[in-house]
Amino acid sequence: MNEKDTVFYTDLSTGEGCSIEDKVNLILDAAKIDSFIRKNEIVAIKVHVGERGNLGYLSHNFSRIVVKRVKKREAKPFLTDTCTLYSGGRHNAVDHCITAEEHGFNYASTGAVFIPADGLRGDEYEEIPFNGKHFNKVRVATLFLRADKIIFLTHFKGHLMAGFGGSMKNLAMGCSPASGKKAQHSDSKPFIKKERCTSCGQCLIACPAAAISWKDGKADINYSLCIGCGQCVAVCNFHAAEIHWDTGENIFIEKMSEYAVAIHKALNKKVFYINFALNITPDCDCWGENDLPVVLDTGIFASTNPLALDRATLDEVNKSPVNPLSRYASQIKPSQNIFNAIRPHIDCEKIFSYSHSMGLSDSYELKRVK
Repeated sequence: MNEKDTVFYTDLSTGEGCSIEDKVNLILDAAKIDSFIRKNEIVAIKVHVGERGNLGYLSHNFSRIVVKRVKKREAKPFLTDTCTLYSGGRHNAVDHCITAEEHGFNYASTGAVFIPADGLRGDEYEEIPFNGKHFNKVRVATLFLRADKIIFLTHFKGHLMAGFGGSMKNLAMGCSPASGKKAQHSDSKPFIKKERCTSCGQCLIACPAAAISWKDGKADINYSLCIGCGQCVAVCNFHAAEIHWDTGENIFIEKMSEYAVAIHKALNKKVFYINFALNITPDCDCWGENDLPVVLDTGIFASTNPLALDRATLDEVNKSPVNPLSRYASQIKPSQNIFNAIRPHIDCEKIFSYSHSMGLSDSYELKRVK
């Protein structure tokens, strides 16, 4: 029988004399974060600053709380993330720092500076060996390997291709440079439904690889240039750009799982993960917009095992009442996996079974903190 990893959990209800900030600190106390951090250590706090135009990302105020705890140990915290594969407000270090500043991830608001983990152009990384089905090595942004400790702050929400995004996705995509992101996405190629294309041109503007052009007045993808990032799918308002879901999503989840397991093992004992299951939007924070939450806020979860953490978070989120104002409300039935209901073509449970086959357990014991 597999040993169960402890997942600390608190709901978001507060009373007199208690705040959400207090709840975060209760989780950190229960997990003994003070003994995890040592004096003078350089501590990376992995965040997602949100794409420009998106307001669903995790607030910088949670970073501020964690920064204060790290400084209490006389350590040196900094905020970090990697550049994106697609075009947007985080495609290079300069734009990324500007977006971080605009969204409150700065010294004035959090007490820590923001430093991109993969350099000026997203190409500073190291390769680590891994014996996987898809990869024999993975690429990790340099700063994560150089930091003494890393605390992951993850907004738990839906995802276009993975079903949901938690700490495992934050590891796989959030810690890899642009070339690592491309390697994970490369088999998930989109296509254009010509009958739906209105020739608006948004996909041409959004494509970071200049892989889309006009053919007979409709958008057309050059697959020798396409990197499979899904940006065209995200920006198309007419559902003309879609993914080949019959094969692409499972390969993507397998590749993402391999990257997450490899990076987690490489970082070993210097990582701690926190999932914030609040404002649970149907899509990730990388898009320049966000939708209403699909369910009510669930709570805050923490562990040293990212897979067990994601399992526990997903189990509790699936119990949360559906938001009746969500456009997906009618699709979600009682006792159903919420993210499978939203996107039935994606088996979001795949990440657990596949990661388990590589030696990472999702068995957990939920320890409620009040």
